[in-house]
Amino acid sequence: MPKKSVSVGVIGAGLSGILMGIQLKRAGIDDFVIYEKAGDVGGTWNCNTWPGLHCDVPSHLYAYSFEPNANWSLLYAGQPEIKAYLRGCAEKYGLFDHLRLGTCIEKARYREEDGSWALEMQDGSTANHRVVVSATGGLTEPNLPRIEGFDDFQGTWFHSAAWRHDYDLKGKRVAVVGSAASAVTVVPHVASLASKLYVFQRTPNWILPRMNAAYDDAAKDAFARDAAGALSKHRQQLYRRSLMTYRAFKKQPAAIAFLRAVGMHNMTAHIKNPELIKRLTPDYAPGCKRILVADDFYPALAKDHVELVPEGIARLSQNGAATVSGREVEVDAVIFCTGYKLGGRADGRPAVQVAGRGGVTLMQTLASRPESYRGVAFPGFPNYFTICGINGVVAYTALFASAEVETDYIVKRIRDIEQRNLRAIEIKPDVVRRYNDAIQPELQKMSWTGPCQNFYRDATGRVLSFYPGTLGRMRREFRKLTLDDYTVETAR
Repeated sequence: MPKKSVSVGVIGAGLSGILMGIQLKRAGIDDFVIYEKAGDVGGTWNCNTWPGLHCDVPSHLYAYSFEPNANWSLLYAGQPEIKAYLRGCAEKYGLFDHLRLGTCIEKARYREEDGSWALEMQDGSTANHRVVVSATGGLTEPNLPRIEGFDDFQGTWFHSAAWRHDYDLKGKRVAVVGSAASAVTVVPHVASLASKLYVFQRTPNWILPRMNAAYDDAAKDAFARDAAGALSKHRQQLYRRSLMTYRAFKKQPAAIAFLRAVGMHNMTAHIKNPELIKRLTPDYAPGCKRILVADDFYPALAKDHVELVPEGIARLSQNGAATVSGREVEVDAVIFCTGYKLGGRADGRPAVQVAGRGGVTLMQTLASRPESYRGVAFPGFPNYFTICGINGVVAYTALFASAEVETDYIVKRIRDIEQRNLRAIEIKPDVVRRYNDAIQPELQKMSWTGPCQNFYRDATGRVLSFYPGTLGRMRREFRKLTLDDYTVETAR
């Protein structure tokens, strides 16, 4: 029987969706469509545009291994440069011929009658694919705190993920709600313009110096020519440095002590007020929550017109904001740096409604025990894959690395379907259970289960965000995986 082409639908055109398209192309699979609800590619780097936005992973690690960029301008690249890199990759590999931009998928439904997936769009159109790959990521929908007064506030408020570039902050009294990953880049920008800035902090974070040096022309030239393996050596050096963070995640005392010392020095080099230092010092070890990197956050907090408010916001009033303890401050604008609604690798909840066998949705399946097979597959959902889903991300280095391992694996399974003329493949429930029963005890020994609040765990304390091992271990394990882990349906 001659093999039949397998149609693939990819949901999302961020770094994982672009990668999936490239990997399909490299494998000789040309029958695919990438659906993206935004008007351009880039995912989070297209949607998030606040001033000062930089990656917290070194630029030369934050790239596809097969598509290095010798011209990164900074050790840690900014949003425009990262978006341009991703768009350039999409163009180079001919993905725009496969893209449907401005297309929002509302539902993906498995058709048991023919083993395909039906995609239903917001505009009423539909499409069918043999295989669906979800590449929607976890940073898609801004999260606002559940407080009252949004309609009462007479000033301007917005979330950092929906930045108001038309709003002039110069001379304004501003409140920034939050002090985590987005806030450490937002606060310095706002502090340079506002007449008064209040930073509302519920919990302090460990912040390491970014030391964001520029690459000079000589370095870029050496990288471009890869003279004496300059670029690969630099990438290896950056990767080895990142392993210190992994050691902290493994609760190695020396690594924790080192990161604590670096974080405290980063703080005390700029903050001299003992009371402010006390408020900014976490009561948990580095690694329990996300470790942040910033050069200018502490200097911004040290400015006379900037005040750290060490508590959460309770409500907005007509003229400002009120804290949990009842203190009110008058401001002209409130900027929420309060993260994103959980999804993707955080807890597995899909960005679209996904209905598998028997019409059972993925949300229903994950409600009682959220788990997947290595971040890529779920029992009850044939021919459906995710990239960097539950427990599918190596924690200490760029998402690109985990995504490459998993898209390579997904392509192999798609090739199995194509070459063997299979109707459907479905990961076996016992394979999923054995895998999760093996990794959860290991994850419970990691720093993410420490005495802090984070989004890495579910309500029962199970860690869902990360893979417990190194990138090398993930690669070795994935190389050994075969179709034997799946129940196979042959074509009828």
